[in-house]
Amino acid sequence: MTLGALKPGDIVLADRKGRRFFAVVIERRERDLQVESIDGRVSYHVVKAREVIGIWHESRARNGRAGEILRSVA
Repeated sequence: MTLGALKPGDIVLADRKGRRFFAVVIERRERDLQVESIDGRVSYHVVKAREVIGIWHESRARNGRAGEILRSVA
């Protein structure tokens, strides 16, 4: 999967060494992501592009609300 559209704040579903977990993107690098796992039991902080299974982008609501919603693109 390509990481070009990812920005900090997006949520990814990753499969690292057989363990699937959700994580928030902290920083995007050339071939991997710096992430913070949502589940406190997972200690991985770097995910490679091939380990990303799904992406949920952070986007603004269209009706002018200040809140943010998540939209699945995977």
